[in-house]
Amino acid sequence: MTPFIKAMFPRPKHQAQLVCIALGMLAIYTTITFFYPLIPNIVPGKPAFDLEMLMRDGRQWLAPIYTIGIIVLYILFGWAMHIARVISTEEPEKALMLRWQILGGGAIFSIVLLWLYPITALDLLLYVVRTRLWVLYGGSPMIALPESYPGDPIIAFAGEYADEVSPYGPLWEILARIPVQLGAHDAISAVIAMKLLVLIGYLACAWLIGWMARPGEARRAGKAARSPLLPLMFFAWNPLILMQGLGNGHNDMLMLALIVLGIVMWQRGNWWATALALALAATIKSAGLLMIPLFGMALLFQEKTWRGRVLKGLSAAAIITMTAIGLYALTGPLPDAFQGTLKATLSRTGFAPVSAIRMILREFYPREWIAPIPRTAGRDLFILYYIFLMIRAWQGRYSLVTAGFLAYFSQLMLGPTFRIWYPMWLIPLAALSLTSRTFWHTFLFGLTAELSIISYFVLWRWFLRDWGWGKEGPLGPYWNYWTIMHLLTVPWTFGIPLLGPIWIEWRNRER
Repeated sequence: MTPFIKAMFPRPKHQAQLVCIALGMLAIYTTITFFYPLIPNIVPGKPAFDLEMLMRDGRQWLAPIYTIGIIVLYILFGWAMHIARVISTEEPEKALMLRWQILGGGAIFSIVLLWLYPITALDLLLYVVRTRLWVLYGGSPMIALPESYPGDPIIAFAGEYADEVSPYGPLWEILARIPVQLGAHDAISAVIAMKLLVLIGYLACAWLIGWMARPGEARRAGKAARSPLLPLMFFAWNPLILMQGLGNGHNDMLMLALIVLGIVMWQRGNWWATALALALAATIKSAGLLMIPLFGMALLFQEKTWRGRVLKGLSAAAIITMTAIGLYALTGPLPDAFQGTLKATLSRTGFAPVSAIRMILREFYPREWIAPIPRTAGRDLFILYYIFLMIRAWQGRYSLVTAGFLAYFSQLMLGPTFRIWYPMWLIPLAALSLTSRTFWHTFLFGLTAELSIISYFVLWRWFLRDWGWGKEGPLGPYWNYWTIMHLLTVPWTFGIPLLGPIWIEWRNRER
């Protein structure tokens, strides 16, 4: 065996373990896709289904199988991360060659999940509805309501969002239009086309993390975290990335790819390219905006003179502003084209800690004046913490990656709204600054987020909604979906990823 071939493979024991892990994960993804296939569950003219609906009619036994499958996925993923850490530490040259196998495994998982029905959210079907209406009827997603086109055969997929404009940025709507404009008009081909766009974002992000970025920026990052294998594994085989990105087709993947591109450009000293990439990320989804002020502070720190700071600051601001305004202008008249993004950013609530607090307080105090207090308090705390992060970035104490991770994590904890795919935002940033804390915060958040859907969908509908003691007992006046499920699910969904890493670190110190 030549030295090159030897370098491609780690020790046989590690190689066998990784193959077993990959086969185990592939078996789970294949099983989930088999029981929740894209075809024939997409039926034009009928409303979209969700995970629980597809478990009805004698298929209730799928609930424990799905739950166990998710848990086993995370166990296998954790095992894979351990092996990748060992290889990165003991065989760094082989770790570099192993990256192609890891990316290939992720690509195989992704191809299987292309055929998974979007079981945890109908966003993917909304992409198709809005883009189709734009191409066929000229109704821009940024200003047109789906309910204005009742004759379209797939309009039922819009569901409860039929009276809302798109909450996404213009770049996403433009990209989503391309395959439909080229002929993907029916529901199945359009859904696959949207997932292929997400797959492109996934592969681009994985390539940037594994081959272009400089990982291990965190001060407490170990030797393994500075090897590109471990960050690549953390992203490319991450169950949340695969299930929510590829399986459910969330466009957050493209936003993340552009954020990572911006970070790579920043690491290479191309500040203008960073400004452009982050502007494009924010025009995929407004969550990308969180990186821009942090980049501004890092840019000011990098420049040693005030003249340089002013020139580069104004130039970066011009690039970002012109890019955003130009793209929004392509999708509708200004300022009307901003309405969906502003509403999604400022008005949505639910499934977050501040929402759970609001649910409790409104049962004891007048709703009119108590309802805004938790949201306002969470917002103000986040603003204060974000200002702190900006100052640290200005001082050079936090890198752009570290500040970005902490900004998104605090936004998830303090923000007014949460969806189970939002922890995806943490994964590329954690991958590029892997420490025990960032790993466990992100790993546990992904796991609890995935499991929370079982609580929200299955536990309530099958057991609690019509439970006699709940409806007629002392909690009867409060026995409704929003109050009960927030109180039962939010504490562990957020408490475990927040406090779990602290407990793990304390235990390790005790040992």
